[in-house]
Amino acid sequence: MIVRITGKLVSANGDGAILDRDGVCYEVFVPAFALNALSNKLGQTVTLHTIEYYEGSAMGGNIYPRLVGFLEQDDRLFFIEFIKVKGLGYRKALRAFAQPVKNIASAIEQGDIKLLSTLPEIGKRTAEQLVASLRGKLDRFTWAKGTVTSGQMENLDQIQREALEVLLQLGEKRSEAVDLIQKVCQADENLKDPARIVEMVYKCKSGTI
Repeated sequence: MIVRITGKLVSANGDGAILDRDGVCYEVFVPAFALNALSNKLGQTVTLHTIEYYEGSAMGGNIYPRLVGFLEQDDRLFFIEFIKVKGLGYRKALRAFAQPVKNIASAIEQGDIKLLSTLPEIGKRTAEQLVASLRGKLDRFTWAKGTVTSGQMENLDQIQREALEVLLQLGEKRSEAVDLIQKVCQADENLKDPARIVEMVYKCKSGTI
């Protein structure tokens, strides 16, 4: 499998880019949000982190190798998770990537169905499937993009992380939930039960403590 390709950027438009490697040109499909960045690098040497797949009908005997490319390794890894959701193939997922990964990952973690539904190819039903399938699994992508820092997460012990997962399942936003968990646990160092932490978080939100 081709997982990375470096070459001179010949073009970047439509669905993707063309890279020239010593006179051999490779077509690489890229997400919509990456096209603007690539269009500013025409004639330069660029590196794309790639996924190789096959497209076509085995019944008809027409199967073609394809490359999907990303500017960042994390974007590639996120895409692999994204296409695990039912109904999202490579082409459809690429069109849906009309915003940077940081925005999509944050929307999924925060359960923002409204924002996800605005992405090309993603209606309300698919947006709900994205949240149901991926929420709570995208920490590494949101940490790097500023939603919740890795330092904040490292400050949570195992019991607090369990409480965080419960709050996420109840529809709370990750960044707010982390802040509230830290707040109530700093106020009472004897909180050592996830259920009790969740209870105190909601009391904190309601202003009863």
